[in-house]
This record gives sequence, structure tokens and C-alpha cells, in this order.
Amino acid sequence: MGCTGVLQSMDNLPGVVDKAWWPRQGSRLGATFFVRNAFPWLGRYFGDGDLASTLSPRLEGVVSWGGRLPARTAMAIARARALPHWHLEDGFLRSVGLGKDGAAPVSIIADDLALPVDGDRASRLERLIAAAAAGTHDDLGRHIRERMVYHRLSKYNNLPHRQPSIERTRRRRILLVDQVLGDVSVERALGSRRSFDRMLDGALASGAQCVVRTHPDVMAGYRKGYMTERAARMPDVILLADKVSAASILDVVDEVWTVSSQLGFDALLRGIPVRCHAVPFYAGWGLTEDRVDPAGQAALTRRGVARPSIDALTAAALGLYPCYRDPQTWNAIDVFAAMDLLVSTLDKR
Repeated sequence: MGCTGVLQSMDNLPGVVDKAWWPRQGSRLGATFFVRNAFPWLGRYFGDGDLASTLSPRLEGVVSWGGRLPARTAMAIARARALPHWHLEDGFLRSVGLGKDGAAPVSIIADDLALPVDGDRASRLERLIAAAAAGTHDDLGRHIRERMVYHRLSKYNNLPHRQPSIERTRRRRILLVDQVLGDVSVERALGSRRSFDRMLDGALASGAQCVVRTHPDVMAGYRKGYMTERAARMPDVILLADKVSAASILDVVDEVWTVSSQLGFDALLRGIPVRCHAVPFYAGWGLTEDRVDPAGQAALTRRGVARPSIDALTAAALGLYPCYRDPQTWNAIDVFAAMDLLVSTLDKR
């Protein structure tokens, strides 16, 4: 990758002030107690001050995180007070460590329309992807994608790069991605338990070697999955709970089938065929094979008007949509600097 090409691509990256849908920098924003307590660093993405209570006077808007009850509460307060509202979430390139372990993110998203995982309505990300289909940002997306793959990066980067323990086979190998029961992204992407059942049934009928990626908490009995318990009773299914990186798993599979996991996006970055059984942000653009429930057909029809390349999708999702900051200084950075920061952190471990 040439330095000149990367620098030209960086010229196309909007800064925080160029993201017209974001709150104005320095705005007085309100958030629920849960958000202010769980994410004490969050206000640094919008200015130098802390977020206020949603009931504080002189607010210029309300932000919510994710899609659970505190988010719905914040949205209701914003409506009642006639204030603008923004959905917040981690970006698709987040950190080395996990958020639950206290690791601050190098990126977040703010969306005035919907969460990026919402399938029943168009998010700001969906609009960016549709616009990027014109090819304006393909070079940018290619540079981002190549660096993500070269450095073996994903959303979280806390697990080692090590070949997973899967028996050798000459059969086509399909990775089926299970998710923790109750994962908000499943329902919001218009998936359900039935989506996982159909995914497993289809894989078993295909004659391929079926590998189920299950969450370690599910294997340990702390949580339940949508598919792991059923898959564990089937002798032809391999349950994979190895604590290895997403890149290491993708190195040894031929296809990825998923409902709404970001692992499908990681697979697309690497040119691996992906089948979606719901409507995550990367589905419905002609880049994936889509086998959705009837509830998801309208989303596929809405998105199907545009046909972005994988580089256009990458540019929108990783280059144009998030805001990146260095968690040490909280200075604004771009996606390339964010990747360099994570790689540097990994090199020091």
C-alpha cells in the first residue's frame, strides 16, 4: 500500500465537525444515569465536559446507548421534551480489551435516525452505504480493508492469533456464528430463534463440516445461546469455543453463516462468502447470500436499490460513519491512526 494513496484517502475522511448528523461539538447533552455511570469517558466524544442528566435544564439534545431499557427511557424523555436524540454505540473497530473490562473505545457512532443494526428502518449508516455505491470512496475503503486484514484486526482485539483446534477435513467448512440469548442485535436485525434453527438445519443438510462458534460464557454454563445447546446434541457438529481471534477462525473456514454478528463483516473484508439469516448492516447489498425471515424482506428490498462494492461498504462503515479518538488524550484521529494505535498496543503486550 503506497503512502501517497493512503494520504489521498485520508483527505476524504470527514472530521467530527463534518458529520452533519452528529451533535454539535460542545453541546450540552443529556444521558440516563446508567449511561453516565457505565461510560464515564463518553462526554469526551462531544466536548470537554461531562454528560448531564436527561432532566437537566437547557439541554440541546439527549443521547442513548444501545437498545435496551435505558435507551428507550432516554428516547421517551427526548420526545417528551421535544429535544433531538442520537443513538450511540461502539464503532466497528473498538479496542484491544473488552468494554466490560473497562477498555475505552477508539471509536463510537452517533446516529440521529436508528442504530446501525436496525433492519426495520434506515440508519445514517445505511444512507452512507447507499451513497458510497457510486464509487466515490472505493480507494479509501480498499486502503482501510487491506490494513484491517493485514494487521488481523476486528472490533475487539484481546484474543491471540492461534490456529483453532478443529479436526482436519476435505469437506467444505462452514462457520455458524451463535450469539448469546437475548442479544439485542438479533431482534433489531429482524432475526429470531427460528433464524438460528433454520441456519443450523441448512448447514447440516449441505454436507459441509459444520463448526459452531459459541460464546465462552455459553460453554461455561453462565449464559445460554440460541444454537449451542441444540448443536451440542448433534454428533456431526463441532463446537468451537477456543479463545482465539476472529482472524484466526476465519483463516480456516470456507464460508460464514450468521444472523447478526459482526463476524460476518469481518469475513467479507477477507473475501469469504457470507450467508445472513437476518439483516445486519452489511446484508441486503448484493455482497451476501440472504436467507431472511419474512420480516426482513422489506429491508432487503429497501437496500437492494444500491449495489456497493465491499470497498464502498468498508469506507462507509469504518471510514465515514464513526468518530475516532485516542483514549489517552481524547484528541480526534482518523481510522488509519486508530488502527496504528491498536497495533502499537498489541505489539507492546
